[in-house]
Amino acid sequence: MAEISLPVFEGPLDLLLHLIERDDLDITAVSLVSVTDQYLRAIHNGHGFDAAALAEFVYVGAKLIYLKSRALLPRPPEDEPAPFDDDDVGRELVDMLREYKRFTEVVIMLEQRQSAGLRNYTRMAPPAVAPPGPGLGKVSLEKLCALMAELLSRTPREPQAMIVRDTGMTLSARVAEFRERLRRAGRFSFRKVVGECRTRLDVVVSFMAILELLKTGECDARQTANWGDIEVVAGVKA
Repeated sequence: MAEISLPVFEGPLDLLLHLIERDDLDITAVSLVSVTDQYLRAIHNGHGFDAAALAEFVYVGAKLIYLKSRALLPRPPEDEPAPFDDDDVGRELVDMLREYKRFTEVVIMLEQRQSAGLRNYTRMAPPAVAPPGPGLGKVSLEKLCALMAELLSRTPREPQAMIVRDTGMTLSARVAEFRERLRRAGRFSFRKVVGECRTRLDVVVSFMAILELLKTGECDARQTANWGDIEVVAGVKA
């Protein structure tokens, strides 16, 4: 809100704040004409008036006129003047002016900090190490869009019918074969056993045969590294 200058006070909100909270000046001593003229000159921008600032002044000016009219109008002798806080319009104005005062105090505090040089804070801890990137530093959005378009344009293959081939391998025969290997060499490679199988069903039968030997304690399985080969060794009952 624009500042105005009166003989004792400066600014309309500061004037009203002193008037209401300290009772330093009677409202009848304030020239509303002088306040209005100074305010209109302050918000005039050469092409007209600032509509927002003018509306704000009309709002506050209406309350000033109301307060002054109450002070100037005669009252009946038996009518005791009600306290100002009991008036809804006056109480709303007091709340607005108190809020304005709080903002003014904060502005003064911030100006003092600015003058004292309290504008920044030094970082004491070292900056965090940035995690490695995903390896897509040279990949542009255009390349990603082109790859996606290529994938979407591919025609999926027709699913092939699964052909189930019979196998002459039986579980009992495979268990007996593995017992013989453990008796002779004491161990064998699971990866090598799988490589000897001709069909997927042979792999399943071989795996079940090893599980059977593990269950009976005739063998043990060892793996020294993740995804490494599994070594089947003879157990206590072998």
